[in-house]
Amino acid sequence: MPTSYSSANSFRLATVGANRLARLLGDWGTGESALHHQLAENLRRLVATGALSSGTKFPSERSLGVALGVSRNTVTKSFDLLRGEGVLTSRQGDGTYVSTTHRSRTVRGDDRLRSFTEGEDLDVVDLRSAALPGLAMVADHFDLLDSSRARELVASHGYLPSGLDELRDSVADYYSALGLPTSRDNILITSGAQQALRLGASSVANPGATVVVEEPSFRGAIESLRSLGARLVSVSSGPEGIDTDELAAVVARERPVLIVLQSTVHNPTGSVLDVYRRNRVATIANRFATPVIDDATLADTIIDGDRRPLPLAAGSDLVMTVGSMSKSFWGGLRVGWLRGRPEAIAELAAVKGGQDLGTSLIAQLLASRLLPQIERARDERLRSLTESRRLVLDAIQELLPTWTSEVPLGGGSLWVRLPEMCATSFAHRAERFGVRVLPGSTFSVHDGLDDHLRISYANSPAHTRRGIELLADCWNSLHDSDVG
Repeated sequence: MPTSYSSANSFRLATVGANRLARLLGDWGTGESALHHQLAENLRRLVATGALSSGTKFPSERSLGVALGVSRNTVTKSFDLLRGEGVLTSRQGDGTYVSTTHRSRTVRGDDRLRSFTEGEDLDVVDLRSAALPGLAMVADHFDLLDSSRARELVASHGYLPSGLDELRDSVADYYSALGLPTSRDNILITSGAQQALRLGASSVANPGATVVVEEPSFRGAIESLRSLGARLVSVSSGPEGIDTDELAAVVARERPVLIVLQSTVHNPTGSVLDVYRRNRVATIANRFATPVIDDATLADTIIDGDRRPLPLAAGSDLVMTVGSMSKSFWGGLRVGWLRGRPEAIAELAAVKGGQDLGTSLIAQLLASRLLPQIERARDERLRSLTESRRLVLDAIQELLPTWTSEVPLGGGSLWVRLPEMCATSFAHRAERFGVRVLPGSTFSVHDGLDDHLRISYANSPAHTRRGIELLADCWNSLHDSDVG
C-alpha cells in the first residue's frame, strides 16, 4: 500500500516505492526499442489502467534505476517523455508524480499475488509460487463420494454460510487430535484460507486501525490487511519465528487491534515457533487483550521436529486459527476455515452469508471425507518435501555458493539471502534468462528486504534444478560483467 506524502502544495499524495514499482512493471524491457521508450510505455500503461492512480508520487530516478537494474539516465529520459505528454508532473524540490489532470479509469490493488493471476509460460521456469501439487488421493475420492448424501444436498437450497456440518465436525476432530479441544461451534468454513483471514481481520480492524504483522510476512496477508485499510506495523521474524521480545514491546507501545502471524511453518522463512515462543505469544495476547490471527495453513507440511505441535490457540481464546485443505491436500478445493470462540464464529457466519451465502457444498463434502485421512496426507507431504528440500539446498550450495539460506522446517520454499541488496533488480534480470522468482520486497510491509529472494521447490525436482541453473547463469553473468 502506498505511504502518505505531503507535497509543497499542501495536498496529500500516495507514494509508490521503487521496489514495488519495479514489481508492477514486471518484465518490461524485452522489446526492440530503446530502454527508455519501453520504460515510458509501461509506466504509461500502469497509469492508464489505474495501477498508479492520479497524484501518486514516484520514487527518485536513482532509486528506481537501481531497482530496475538500469542507469539513472534511462529513467530520466523516460520520465522526460511522460512529462512532455502530461502523464507526469515534477516541481523543484517536490518530486515527480502522476498528474492530477490525468485521471485513471479504475483503481487496482497491490501486485503481490500476480504469480497466481498470470497465465502459464512454458518457456519460463517459474519458481514464484510455493503452492503444492494436489495429492492423488484427492482424485481417488472423487469416485468415493456418497451419492445419497450428495442427492440430499442437491435437494436442499444449498446455502450454508457456516459450512457443512460434517466438515465442521471433521475440522473440530482435526484440532482435538492436536490437543486443542474443539467443537463444531468453533468452526466457520470458508472459500479458502484467504477469505478466512480477511473475515477474521475485518471483525476487529477498521480502516486506519493498527495491525501488527511479521516482517517478512505472507504476501496474501499483506494484501488482505491493506485492502481493509489497516495501518501495518511490523515485527521481525526469522529462523525461529517472530521475535517475541520485539512483539511485546511493539504491542505495549502501539496497542494494536490485532496481531497476525504464522506460528507453524512460516511463509516465506519456513520457521516453526517452539513451545516457549508459543506460550509467550499467548501471554502477550492475554496481557494486552489483543486478538491474534494465527495463519497455520502450512501446519501439515512440517519436515523437521514435532510434526503435530500444540496449536497456538491452546494458550489463549483470543487466538483465531486459519486452516485450509490447500497445502495438505489440494489448492483447487478452495476450502478453508477459521477456528475461534463460538460467539465470534456465529457473528462471522452472518457476515459471510451476506457475502457469498456459503462455500461450495460439493467441495466441502469431498473435504469432509479427505480430512480424516490427514495422517496419510502428512506422510506423503513429508516424503516429497524432504527430498525436494534436500535437492534445492544442494543446488544452491553447488551453483550459488555466495547465497545463504536457513534450512526451512517445513513448507515448499526457500528464503535465500543474497550477498548484496539487489533482489528486485536481479529478479527482473533473471526473467530475461528464463526464470521467475520473488524478491524479498514482495513479503515486506515496508517494501524492504531487498537482499532476499524466495525460491519455491514445490514443483518437480527437475523443474527446480533447471530454475537454479538459470539463476546461476544470470548471477554469474551479472558479476562477470562487473569484473569486466
